[in-house]
Amino acid sequence: MERIRKYEPYNEKKVGILMTEDRYKLVERIVDSIENKDLKELCVAILDDMPDYIWHVPGSSSGKYHPSTDLGEGGLMRHQIAVARFCNWKLELEQNQNKFDSRQRDCLRIACLCHDGRKSGEEDSGHTVHEHPRLMFEAVKKMEEKFPRLVDEIDMIANCIDTHMGQWNVSKKSEVILSKPITLTQEFVHECDYLASRKDIELQFDNWEKPELPPLNTYVLTFGKYKDRKLIDIASEDKGYIDWLKENYGREPVRSLLKQL
Repeated sequence: MERIRKYEPYNEKKVGILMTEDRYKLVERIVDSIENKDLKELCVAILDDMPDYIWHVPGSSSGKYHPSTDLGEGGLMRHQIAVARFCNWKLELEQNQNKFDSRQRDCLRIACLCHDGRKSGEEDSGHTVHEHPRLMFEAVKKMEEKFPRLVDEIDMIANCIDTHMGQWNVSKKSEVILSKPITLTQEFVHECDYLASRKDIELQFDNWEKPELPPLNTYVLTFGKYKDRKLIDIASEDKGYIDWLKENYGREPVRSLLKQL
């Protein structure tokens, strides 16, 4: 049986333009898990090509479908790292190691780490763009010009990214119907993304702590028809509105404060 080998850290000094040393430290453990040096270089190039906002925005514009670690400053990058961590955990199992060779495993890692690299579009639109898997597919395919010897690997990574939304492939806001995973590698990446998006699964990240909640009796809403009103007062006056918030609003700290109500 083939074992996953341990490799020396990727110590390339010149990381990239947008991929600064501080940003590289965030993804270093994932990049170091990549077994082939040429695919490590490809991974860093894809990361460096992602828009700057990827390193700042939350992983969910609404907060409805992601754990708290994906919210707030840098949440989207934490989400992508989480997906790649699930990928590596699954690859520790013999049953999965035997399904993929070394280069395929690396393609899975790269696809997971970079799958949402155009989530808000080429520039930050402030919301999730339904077609973002297709946008990232196209961005990855462009890497064939820089890495002509890695056409097959780039194609696998791009196709895994293109189908990572799985059954959630339609939107009322778009006429585009996204592709669903068909191959074993596509299904693998989609499953990792699904697990990392569960609200009740929260991973630990270095130098990140869950923000403390403000006192419930002092919190003032910053949006909607009751903007600038205390949440506790609204709860006693308009229970229907509070019920609506619980069903439709996921941003912190409101989501956790609503649970207290």
